[in-house]
Amino acid sequence: MRIRVLRLSACVVLVTAACLASRTAAQQINPYPSGPPFHDPVPETFKLRDLKAELKNKMTGTYTVASIGDMFWRSPVAERMSPALRDILRNADTTFGNFEGGEGWQPTDTARTFQSLGFDLLAPGEGVQAHELLAEFGIRMAGSGPNLTMARRPVFQEIPQGRVALIAACPGVNLCGTPAADAAGAAPARPGVNPLGVTVWNTVTAEQFNHLKAILDSVVARRHEADVIVPSDLPPALPPGRLMLWGQRYMVADKPGELHYDVDASDEQAQMLAVRNAKEVADFVAFHMHVHHNRYSFQQYSHDNYPPDYLRPFLHKLIDNGLDMYFGSGNHSMQGIEIYKGRPIFYNQGNFGVDLVRQPDSPPNAANMTRTETREAAAAYLQDEPTSVAYMANTTYKDGRLVEIRIYPVDVGIGRRAWSRENIPETPSPELARSILERIQKYSEPFGTKVSIENNIGIIRVPPEATVDVGGDLVIPGRQPRR
Repeated sequence: MRIRVLRLSACVVLVTAACLASRTAAQQINPYPSGPPFHDPVPETFKLRDLKAELKNKMTGTYTVASIGDMFWRSPVAERMSPALRDILRNADTTFGNFEGGEGWQPTDTARTFQSLGFDLLAPGEGVQAHELLAEFGIRMAGSGPNLTMARRPVFQEIPQGRVALIAACPGVNLCGTPAADAAGAAPARPGVNPLGVTVWNTVTAEQFNHLKAILDSVVARRHEADVIVPSDLPPALPPGRLMLWGQRYMVADKPGELHYDVDASDEQAQMLAVRNAKEVADFVAFHMHVHHNRYSFQQYSHDNYPPDYLRPFLHKLIDNGLDMYFGSGNHSMQGIEIYKGRPIFYNQGNFGVDLVRQPDSPPNAANMTRTETREAAAAYLQDEPTSVAYMANTTYKDGRLVEIRIYPVDVGIGRRAWSRENIPETPSPELARSILERIQKYSEPFGTKVSIENNIGIIRVPPEATVDVGGDLVIPGRQPRR
């Protein structure tokens, strides 16, 4: 027995020595068997990715995009649309639009109509509805979701020319009919839209500002009068030339009555990162916003033929970060077209349908009116000619370069047709078509865009040199090599 024990002990010693030797060899290769607690410095020879290559339009061959603005249909319209307009939507490689107003009276038929018209990717308009319903018909909707992470995430389309991504956002507070989504991890997370926060300032002249400041100072001076139990807080400290009075913000400018918008820096960065990230996993990225902002306080709400002051610089930043196309909606009147670095910006394509009056049922009431008749006056602000016309854009790319945009005028007939025939997109009369296109010419002039009119179609031809690389001049501190 003793001999066996000695032999066993010897074996243990030999196995232990072998294990130690093996461990020592392993430690020489990897001194942290469970994984290193830090990353090795990036070697001097490591080359960061070229963002100019990553952020370019990487679609191959000929690629066509059809885009429109607001679609607010209470009942399906596909069978009664002008065939020429319907065919453009159906024949494009990608078809974008804004799903304004909800599913209507016949939700399944509405979703089927979107499918029959060839829509691939949609923005949510005013709400978070219909994701699952549209998905049943192969249509994906961006810009809203169960939390902020999902609302900011793009949706994708796979086609032979490449992968297409769409991101959608809503600027302002509750201007898309639903609040911003809560950040993931909130308990419970509130569904909503992808927000772009903006702060609105009313402009006044320097003389008017001094009067307002005198009013504010005189009010604040009374905070410590004898009968004041608890004085109010002091107004917030603001930069020179800005003040708040009774809940309104004012700033000095050359002219009174204009509206200036400050974009929330965090939200702006989030949208830029969303676009750049989308371009790094897709070949073409489009962006949509439902913008209800005017330039002037003295202009009827949600009617403006030119974008608010923040929109153009914001969209330029998105294009500098890889955006390929912007198509807008919200204001119920057409706006112009800009080509920036070879990327189209359709500021507002107008109403492809805005069915706010008609209702499918009418309970008995003292006024003896149908619900449609009751709504007629309530929705009067959307029953004028500027809200009744729109345009469809058919954009063509070849090997990632924009070459041509064709602009098709659209008439939805609000106030000029019977209720049962309104909000059906039709090709306008030659006279109205030319009027629509001449307006687009005018609205596009401030952006240097030349629109020719040929056979009642607007055409923008883009030379190859107009498309320039982006991404090479981005300042991204986090991409610098570690030292």
